[in-house]
Amino acid sequence: MTSAETKAPWPRLLRPPRWIVALLPAVLASACGPSTAPNPFAIDAGPDATDDPDGGGGTGGGNPDDGGPPDDTLGGPCNDDAQCDDAIACTVDTCDTSIARCRHSPDDAACQNGTYCDGVERCGPKLGCLPGAPVACSDGLVCTIDTCVESTGACTHVLRDADGDGTPDGHCIANGDCDDDDPKVSPALPEVCANGTDDDCDGAVDEAGCASPEHDACGDPLVIDAPGAVAIDTTAAAANFAASCNVDNQPAARDVVAAIVLPAGPPLDVEITARTSGADVAIALLGQCGDPSTEITCGKSFFHPQGGRFAKIRGRGLGDPAKTTALPLYVFADADTPIVLDVAFLPPEPIPTNETCGTAEPISFGVPFVSTLIDAATDVGIACTPLTGELLYSFDLAAPANVHVYASSVDGDGFPVVSLRDAACALPEDEITCQSASIVDVFRHALPAGTYHVAVGATAPTIVSTTVVIEPPTEPLPDETCATAPAITPNVTRDVDLLDRQDDVQLGCLPGAVDAAYALSLPVASDVLLVQRISQGDSGAVSLALPACADPSDELICDAGSQSPLRIGKRNVPAGEYRVIAESLLGQPVQVTAFVRKTAPPLIVPFADACADVLMIPETGGFFQGNTANATASFNAGCDQGGGPEGGARDQLLGLSLSDKKRVVLDMGGSGYTTLLDVRKGPDCPGVEVPKACAVGYGQNKSFLDLTLDPGIYFLQIDGLGQDSGPWFLDVRIIDP
Repeated sequence: MTSAETKAPWPRLLRPPRWIVALLPAVLASACGPSTAPNPFAIDAGPDATDDPDGGGGTGGGNPDDGGPPDDTLGGPCNDDAQCDDAIACTVDTCDTSIARCRHSPDDAACQNGTYCDGVERCGPKLGCLPGAPVACSDGLVCTIDTCVESTGACTHVLRDADGDGTPDGHCIANGDCDDDDPKVSPALPEVCANGTDDDCDGAVDEAGCASPEHDACGDPLVIDAPGAVAIDTTAAAANFAASCNVDNQPAARDVVAAIVLPAGPPLDVEITARTSGADVAIALLGQCGDPSTEITCGKSFFHPQGGRFAKIRGRGLGDPAKTTALPLYVFADADTPIVLDVAFLPPEPIPTNETCGTAEPISFGVPFVSTLIDAATDVGIACTPLTGELLYSFDLAAPANVHVYASSVDGDGFPVVSLRDAACALPEDEITCQSASIVDVFRHALPAGTYHVAVGATAPTIVSTTVVIEPPTEPLPDETCATAPAITPNVTRDVDLLDRQDDVQLGCLPGAVDAAYALSLPVASDVLLVQRISQGDSGAVSLALPACADPSDELICDAGSQSPLRIGKRNVPAGEYRVIAESLLGQPVQVTAFVRKTAPPLIVPFADACADVLMIPETGGFFQGNTANATASFNAGCDQGGGPEGGARDQLLGLSLSDKKRVVLDMGGSGYTTLLDVRKGPDCPGVEVPKACAVGYGQNKSFLDLTLDPGIYFLQIDGLGQDSGPWFLDVRIIDP
């Protein structure tokens, strides 16, 4: 514990007068100089929170009636909130009855676009949403490449490695890369014989012990004359061959060659799979080595579900009845790496003819059919986006029936992607539903009599077994459609059983997921936070939409993924009727909660830097925003594994006093840095950490806690991982457990 973690009388709340708040920017500028981090919200703390009838703290400057600067949040005269709509979506419009004037409080949280690297957007009075300042990642060092990474929500500072060979430039580190423009030159690579290059950066060229490539030319192939697994290595190889597919990183490309020797006799199909531990790989089978025009087939790289990468091809009807046949196999990689080649000689099979809706193969109910997805073409639009082509099948229903389409991979090299389609079949709008999963179960209630199609694709070349099963028809439950959606009770968690549900709501958040819809009625403008817990191993989505649920434009917000809980919030949702959509890719049970409260202006937290000026949270909760960039690093946190000095990152402190046992939900979504939220139990400040109540918010998933707390005094430590700091939002929901 640091020296700042001293006890202070409690409860104590120090609220600065408005004249101090008005002078705060100038005081900070003179005290900190030009290096002081700017306020990303570009607004001051506003009027004293004790004078704000909404308890929101307000925004903008002082009141012109008391000699302060003009308050640009003030509008015209009013008697109630309904008279105060300024038509700017990001302001919270209320009637300040103490002065009979409208107040249009900017709400920066309403402007956040979910993109980290373009900075924290802000709401300008009378202007609406304004762009934020892009995240500045430069560390001022010429030897680092500084990048804002959207997927992780953080800056990276990587030592300069212009050629991407994994070794930093030798101008920046000792014993580094002596040629940072050539990915085939590095201290981590072997010296290649007889190429006149210092490949290993030791100052010598073609020295003793250098490596000579194997199987690097048509005259030196690896001979494969029997099915099975063999190894080949691209170490020291050059880039000699051309084919219609190759690795993505061409400057790092290298290749070797094998000879697939087929015995004299009837034609064979040859299936070849090349596997690596992670390097990009591609393979091409040709009729004659060195002649690209004789290419038979070529396969690019895919990620394997169990790790690593692979490429797979199938040559059909190959060989000569009268003599042995040697076919060159080019093997491409983007690194010096061992590659395992699995070669199979198979009875010949013709290329599938069921490539289109017009040539769809009829299937029988309850009988599995197998699809080999290696060289299939892409012919129809599937919302679940297979990475291979697809094959088409058809069936007829003589009467209405429930339909299940089950599918799984036979060899485990990819996940099936199955699309159920109507009689028209070919266009994207002809798709009824789809699913991509390790085990697919596409289900529809009571399909009418008629003709239907099944398109089978995959996430990678694989063999898929599919079965269509029909059952007596049943009607969808009321919560399966937006039109019949039952009401969801605000602030109460609902268990949702998605067994034998279908994909009725197709707004694009999670294509192919089964869903349930619930009606949410908002009598007044409200802040809505949706939280959904999903089953382990599942993927899900939760959405807020307009009642029609007719097309993607009806979706207001959504969150999809496999990390539970999913959550998404929207401030100042107008009064009206809405739909909450809970989705599961695998049809597993979920829990969904729609947290709702009347919208109030955000409470700005300008100080709250120590126990002496803790800002109290009302027992009804609220929405808070602040910036730790100008705070001090006062408190440690048990979940801060980012390292750094005592006290960690700069932090602020809020207080919460509970008179009864409550469920307390804390969400820092939209914050502009890697957040850390730590809940401590008093009564003495800063209190003792509550077990399992410290959360780091990596990437876009900012800190989130869902706690049941006993009566007492608590402290909420707004912090950052390591020494990260910046603008933050905190949504506090307090309800009965």
